[in-house]
Amino acid sequence: MLDELNLPLAAVHWKEISESPKLADFTPSRLLREILEPQYIETMNNRYRTNLRLSRLIDKSALTENLVTSGKRRYNDAVVQQLLSFRFAEERLNVGVYGVTEAGKSYFMSAFCNEACRRNYRCMYVDYCDLLDELLVLSRHDDLDKYRKKLKYYARIQILFIDDFAISWYSEDGIKILYHLIKTRTDLKTSTMFTSQYAPSEWGKYLSDEEGCYGKLDGIRRRLTTGYTVHIEKL
Repeated sequence: MLDELNLPLAAVHWKEISESPKLADFTPSRLLREILEPQYIETMNNRYRTNLRLSRLIDKSALTENLVTSGKRRYNDAVVQQLLSFRFAEERLNVGVYGVTEAGKSYFMSAFCNEACRRNYRCMYVDYCDLLDELLVLSRHDDLDKYRKKLKYYARIQILFIDDFAISWYSEDGIKILYHLIKTRTDLKTSTMFTSQYAPSEWGKYLSDEEGCYGKLDGIRRRLTTGYTVHIEKL
């Protein structure tokens, strides 16, 4: 039956146990665990590797266990511990990670993306400029269906990790796309974690200063800052 269910590791382990004199020592629950555990571990590891590949994460060595205050940087550790429960994703909240250049923002977010893959969240790690440039190029072609499908694709990612948010200035076309993406993600109740050098109060001058963008900028800020805030201080 284990072979028919495509559980080869469990089948091999059952054969080993059934031919062992220790079989009589197992309780039913312990026997079931012994048979299935190797297969379960293998399945979870394969799922993690698949999630990691699909996430586009570059720094796969980043680990959440390193996100503690040390001699190099200081975190608001209580907030970090809250985030490690991943309740923010279950509650559909966002996370803003702020700090100066080389404070460790990208490492922080990479570590959380890595852990999200391990916990089987559908997630993706993207650069802010790469994301907007891709959507801008698609929006300027005649095939609007392709653009809309791509925007919905990003909107439905369970946790979208955006690095270097607000690092470049965009025209009204770019801000319109960003607004649409953030609004759709809010409507779909998906979570966004992003890094930024700038406080939300400064986004107006770094995202765009075109007059037609003011309402959209306020909508982006209001939606994206619903959730948690992490400050990383470089020591």
